[in-house]
Amino acid sequence: MNRYGKQIIYYLLVCCILLSAISVQAAEEPITEGADVIGTISDTKIPSIKTSEWTTINLSVIDGYGIRWGMLMADPTLSILARYIWPIIHPSWRNLLGYSALRFEPEIIEGDPRGWYTKISPSAIAEADNGKIYPLTLEVKTDDIAVDYAVVVGIKVTRISPSGEDIGVSYINIPVRASSFNNLKMTAGFTTKETSPRSHVNFDISLTNLGYYRDMFSLHFVDESGATIIASQQLVVLDPYETQNVRIDVLTKENFFDLGTPNIIYIYVNSNSDPNPQQIGSFVVVTKGFYFSPLIGVVLIPIILIIVLIFLFWFFIKERRDVQLFGKPEKPWNIPEEKAYLQDLKQDNKKAYALERQMMKDEYKSSLLWYQNYKKAMKQESLEEEPAQKYTLGKKLFALLKKPEKTKAQKEKPKKKSSVPLKKSAEKPKKEVVKPIVPIEDTSKEEAIAKIKREQEKQLRTLKE
Repeated sequence: MNRYGKQIIYYLLVCCILLSAISVQAAEEPITEGADVIGTISDTKIPSIKTSEWTTINLSVIDGYGIRWGMLMADPTLSILARYIWPIIHPSWRNLLGYSALRFEPEIIEGDPRGWYTKISPSAIAEADNGKIYPLTLEVKTDDIAVDYAVVVGIKVTRISPSGEDIGVSYINIPVRASSFNNLKMTAGFTTKETSPRSHVNFDISLTNLGYYRDMFSLHFVDESGATIIASQQLVVLDPYETQNVRIDVLTKENFFDLGTPNIIYIYVNSNSDPNPQQIGSFVVVTKGFYFSPLIGVVLIPIILIIVLIFLFWFFIKERRDVQLFGKPEKPWNIPEEKAYLQDLKQDNKKAYALERQMMKDEYKSSLLWYQNYKKAMKQESLEEEPAQKYTLGKKLFALLKKPEKTKAQKEKPKKKSSVPLKKSAEKPKKEVVKPIVPIEDTSKEEAIAKIKREQEKQLRTLKE
């Protein structure tokens, strides 16, 4: 009796459970019923959703629908009743007599879904039963076109009866938010400028934070030309959709001459929350022209001064040698006696002073013209007598410093008259006219003097007229 009594009590309990489930179904529409599931998050904290990368959220779903079909199948008598007898006697029990199924569909139920992506695995449970726990994996990602940085992901759980009909829907809501990502936009008025080597050029850019959080951004520049690049703000703190202006100063590389070389400078940025640098833009600096370094002047100026001093020294020695050799005329109004005479004359008679000064100028011009012609004639004579030689600078200086030698006419001395008396001849001897030997040098000198005299006579005739 005890054994049969226990079976009767167990059957009564099963009937009560089935009747209660049937009463609930009769009260509500099938489609509007819940799936009778409970969802929990396995992780202690919901992670932030990464940009362009799937973020995993682990979930657990507990099934609480109907009766434990697996327990009924373990008993042979109850399994026969549940499979064959009860469906005929009570047709409304069919949704409870068998394994149901669950379907999982993730979607954005709160917030703008643009830029948000979700997927879940497994997406369905074929044999769902009361009391079972199902592990689920939800994956979410976002991108830089997302409008909302915080949304609610709803996992739609649909209960499917053994006959294949949807009998209930429930939602498991999970709030998520995007992680702080580096989304900085750069705009610039001019991205290409031309300048000379070793000079400054400025670029004005605007930076806008398109991310979801207040962040600090660090600017970095990559350049292969060797230019020096400095930004007015190396670190920029921006709120969401805030814009700030930054000036970038570029000092181009030192180059003596450049025909026109384009140098590309890339701008990279990394944020406090995202250390990975990202390129946000670039600009081009074209270097063209000349550049003279101050160091070149420091080296060249002493060399130029030395060359100038050597030239002045050589010119001074040359003038001194010309004066000694050819007798270069001196300005008469600079001679002390003539200078004093002109001062007295200026005080007594200004008209006579002006006439005298003009005559001195004419006389100096004539003398200078004679000096130049004489100097030219002497140089031409020396070129005819001596073979052409190429002197170095040292030999020329040595020749200038050397004292001029006396001419042949100066070296020859008149011979002394013989003291022996000549015998008187009967006939008066004829006098021989001995023509003096005029050296070539004196001939050219006489020609120059004659030419100068003719010039002086012309000038005197002009003054008299």
